[in-house]
Amino acid sequence: MSGGNKVLAGTFPQGLADALREGIKGNPDGWYVSFLQHTILPHSVFYGYLIEWTELIAGLILLSGALILLGQPRKVGDPQHGLMVGYCVAAVVAAVVGAFMTVNFHFFMGGWVLPGFDPASPYDEAIDLDALIPPLSLIIVIANIAFVKALRSPESKQQSASLAQQETHIPVQSQR
Repeated sequence: MSGGNKVLAGTFPQGLADALREGIKGNPDGWYVSFLQHTILPHSVFYGYLIEWTELIAGLILLSGALILLGQPRKVGDPQHGLMVGYCVAAVVAAVVGAFMTVNFHFFMGGWVLPGFDPASPYDEAIDLDALIPPLSLIIVIANIAFVKALRSPESKQQSASLAQQETHIPVQSQR
């Protein structure tokens, strides 16, 4: 959704430099502010396009990966087996990229990745939704790696081989 909003707005890349300059004022993460000032700000339009399209593509890959997991698993030898494995690998990459971008956003906002107690802000949210993305991404990574291992396991290959052998050795009934 975030990537789609950025793309549809049409002004994100051009406005990124101003948003970064405004956002780093008072940011307690000096090392991150220095990184933004020396690396991102000079090329902010490029990074703006990179951010919006990476968010959009990662979101689409994660959504389509979830839809594929809802379908029937394709064993070795089945049509679309390679496609299913490829989408699982793409979902792993998209989850890692999404977690990386979320962590960067937290540093940009001057916070820390892990939630903590803040008695000075009793009316703020305890855990924001963005803080849930890295652990959820880890779950997506683990689940997809396990699914790919199951799809490519020797048992899956043996089942496909025995099924193919059964299909090619169908006994012919004699005509009497």
